[in-house]
Amino acid sequence: MKPALFVWDFHGTLEQGNVQALHEILNHVAAERNLQRQISLEQTVQWYGLSWIDYFRYLDPRGTLETWNAMKQRAFEIQEHDHVIERYIKPTAYAEEVLRTIAERGHTNIIMSNTRNDQIRWFARMVGLDSYIKDFIGLDAHSEPREHTDIMRVKEHALRAYIGGRHYGKIIKIGDRESDIEAGKAVGAATYYYCNQFNKHHALKVQPDHFCSDLRDILKEI
Repeated sequence: MKPALFVWDFHGTLEQGNVQALHEILNHVAAERNLQRQISLEQTVQWYGLSWIDYFRYLDPRGTLETWNAMKQRAFEIQEHDHVIERYIKPTAYAEEVLRTIAERGHTNIIMSNTRNDQIRWFARMVGLDSYIKDFIGLDAHSEPREHTDIMRVKEHALRAYIGGRHYGKIIKIGDRESDIEAGKAVGAATYYYCNQFNKHHALKVQPDHFCSDLRDILKEI
């Protein structure tokens, strides 16, 4: 049997804690700007995955593009100085075991993320998972407001381009967003919707082949 390709989302699937880091950073910027509001973790979760401009547009609706870009730059400075992400982020339970087992059995793990390619490598390295990943597909979908982006099509096209002329026994797409499932189905992959603490009550228009809350469930594919 030909080796399988496992296409992983990263944030919310292979890691946990980054959304809490974002929550702290957004509220830090809001306090510095005297916006007289603090957003809840629940609200941060609802926004999670949007662009930085979107975050600050929703945080400060009366602002301008110049203002939102300045807030974005300040957020980057806060992270660089205070290492906020490093205080929160960690691998999802069993992520290392599952990725290692897949790689040891001769199959391929790749990560496809909305984040820039260099940044997603940095995130994977930070949680100690990078050595099990053959390739990274960084979509850089955080640079433009999400209203300008059909993220499902972006993921589908990137995945088709990666597969190209390669031949796999099967393809498995794992993620915590509906767009992950849609993109996987578009290329004929078996799809797994990873249920984390924030998305388990989300109503899905497109149903995955499998729901899982334990990454070890993926190992049945090998």
